[in-house]
Amino acid sequence: MNPDTDIAMNPLENTRNYVTLTFSLPEDFLPPDDGEGETYISVQTANSTTPIKVAQSRKPELYSGRWNFSFMHNYSDISVKYLVTISMTHNGVPLLIDLDYFVIVHRAPHRQTLHLSPVGRLYLQAQAPQAVQPEHTVTVVAHEHDDTTAQLAPIHISEEMAEAFYLEYDPETVVPGKRYTLTATENEYHNSIAIYPGSVVLKPFSRI
Repeated sequence: MNPDTDIAMNPLENTRNYVTLTFSLPEDFLPPDDGEGETYISVQTANSTTPIKVAQSRKPELYSGRWNFSFMHNYSDISVKYLVTISMTHNGVPLLIDLDYFVIVHRAPHRQTLHLSPVGRLYLQAQAPQAVQPEHTVTVVAHEHDDTTAQLAPIHISEEMAEAFYLEYDPETVVPGKRYTLTATENEYHNSIAIYPGSVVLKPFSRI
């Protein structure tokens, strides 16, 4: 069944099939160890007629490195597309870029790694895994949404391994709450390359 199709889901009783997500942050990311911290995780179905809340967690702590989060997968004979959202705040200030993560589960048990993006470091996926020659490297540029001429100069990178990487930028150069578009170009023939995410708010609003 196409996971993007609206479907009516029938939960199964007494199942113990789980989806385990491994949240991954850059190795050198260290959250503040003082003040008030909170990590919030929400999971809901994304391909049901009406979204179904599946799991949520709110803890007064912050994380680094890699850690696991599991929730029960109560469906069989269908593919389920889950929407996963996660936020970490310190004294009300967001530490992560606000992104939607989609997890497609055909059957449980299912394990998947989600790479999180701290503010200032955006995790990008630019092309299929392959080593490329320098003349074929990929250039990624961020610019203001709907205005390709308004580029952010600090957000410009070429990678010889252009499958997935963290794009670093200075959060002070972006406007809080403003959406930016990212484009990727293969350098030799200047062909456009699909990139994810294609647009993103690089600096979320804080509640303080």
